Amino acid sequence: MRWRNEFYRKPIQSAIRIGCLALAGFIAPTAFADICTVPTVAHPSIQAAVDDAACTEIVLAAQVFSQSVAVTRSLVLRGDSSSTTVIRGQVTVTGGTTEISLQNLQVNGGGCFLVALDVGDGAQVTSQQDLVVLNDAGGGCQIFLDGFESGDTTLWSKTVP
Repeated sequence: MRWRNEFYRKPIQSAIRIGCLALAGFIAPTAFADICTVPTVAHPSIQAAVDDAACTEIVLAAQVFSQSVAVTRSLVLRGDSSSTTVIRGQVTVTGGTTEISLQNLQVNGGGCFLVALDVGDGAQVTSQQDLVVLNDAGGGCQIFLDGFESGDTTLWSKTVP
């Protein structure tokens, strides 16, 4: 009779262990950080990834992003390097409990903003590696990024409304 109880008990214990491991495999990923890459179809801009609450770490491609970003929650923003990943615009970080880590990227206000990296309301910004923040007007300010200003725009600055 002892053999019979052992025969039935072991498969049940094994099934319970396997079930617990499988359950842990399905639940555990939601507890870990989701890494989102920009640009992708799901996140064509940095702001789209910032607005996606599931993105706790945002990895930027090696390119120039001509956009401003407003961050109001904690996350990691990581590029390839400060010489290849550039945010050309203003990065604004606000919120008393907001902690953002900027890594391997350059924030360049392009001379268009008073401050390239604006941190307020008790937010905290850290950088563990390779962060460059400057406000270099070398690229000039663009009013429109959609090509609307193409052609002869010299009369724009001479016309008084």
